[in-house]
Amino acid sequence: MSIKDDLAYLKSIRIFVGLSVFIFGLTTVMGYFAAAVDPELASNWTRELEALKWIFDQPPIVIMTIIFLKNLLASAMAMLLGLGLGLVPLMVVTSNGFLLGIVGYAAVQKAGFLFLTAGILPHGIIELPVVLVSIAIGFRLGYLLALTLAKEKVDLSGETRIAIHFLLRWVAPLLFLAAAIETFITPIAISVVT
Repeated sequence: MSIKDDLAYLKSIRIFVGLSVFIFGLTTVMGYFAAAVDPELASNWTRELEALKWIFDQPPIVIMTIIFLKNLLASAMAMLLGLGLGLVPLMVVTSNGFLLGIVGYAAVQKAGFLFLTAGILPHGIIELPVVLVSIAIGFRLGYLLALTLAKEKVDLSGETRIAIHFLLRWVAPLLFLAAAIETFITPIAISVVT
């Protein structure tokens, strides 16, 4: 597939992209306000995240690899396990959105909005769209499976091949770039604002 074909495919799934963006945005806001209403909730989630701090004691190349593999696995699962009627992408988008809202609230309370922006924007400008498109493709596969079960004629195997194509051609390289930025550039951005 050419880049033109890839862009045409993205245009054809725009309703699923919109759905993934909407759910992510909604659950992020829900997580933020849930943390504001129940500080204990934010504290519990933040404590769980602090258990992962050992990662940041590793050499930068190991940190980058862990971040890349974690995001790639989440994106691949959201995308390819969308064949389970879209339930896995739904779980990925809601849990990530809610977690971002909670972490965002904690970061704003601790160091302000500028700190939160510096901690997310450098790598998030690449990572979030890639993950959300992966989720959208997962929703599309789930929708097509539902149509197949309803005896509609769809090319589910062709769509699955397109999903794998996107995973290998776009998702993996862009998530690798985002992981490199998160490891090497985001800490610099955070240090500038603190």
